[in-house]
Amino acid sequence: MDPHTNIVIRNLPKDLDLGDNLARRLTAIREWRGYTIAALAKESHFSKARIQEIETGMETWLSSSDRQLLALALKIDAELLQEVETRPRLEPSDDPQRWEAIISDIRDSILTGVRELECPQCGDTLRCRVQEGLDIDAQPVFMAKAFCQKCPFVLT
Repeated sequence: MDPHTNIVIRNLPKDLDLGDNLARRLTAIREWRGYTIAALAKESHFSKARIQEIETGMETWLSSSDRQLLALALKIDAELLQEVETRPRLEPSDDPQRWEAIISDIRDSILTGVRELECPQCGDTLRCRVQEGLDIDAQPVFMAKAFCQKCPFVLT
C-alpha cells in the first residue's frame, strides 16, 4: 500500500515509472505484468482495439465499471488508474456562446433525423430521439432529446 494515497499497488516495484497519464500508466503496468495487448484484452473483456485506444491516449478516462475490469485484470486498485484519468469536458461556463451554439446544432441535427451524434463533453455517441407532443393550442411540437451513456450529459 502506498502510504501517501492508501492505494494498493499489489507487488508493483517502487522504481517502476507509472507515468502521469492513463496511456502511460496502462502500458507500463501491462508490460510489467508481462501481458500483450491481446492478453490484457482477453483478461479484462475489452477488445484489442479498445486497449490500443487507451494506450495511445485516444481515450483518457474510463467508466467506473471499465476501470474496475482493467484494475482486476492488472491486479491493482482501480484508484491507480483513476488518479491519472482526465475527462475532457466542455462546460457551459467555459464559453457560454460556444456552448449554446453546440447545443443548438445538436438539437437541429436530431430534429432533422441524425441519430449518431458525438457528446460535447466526452466524445462518446449520444443516444438521441425526437419527443412528440402538443402545445397549448393542440398543435404538434417536436423536441430533441439526447443523453450520453458514458458521462452525465443530457439534452432536454
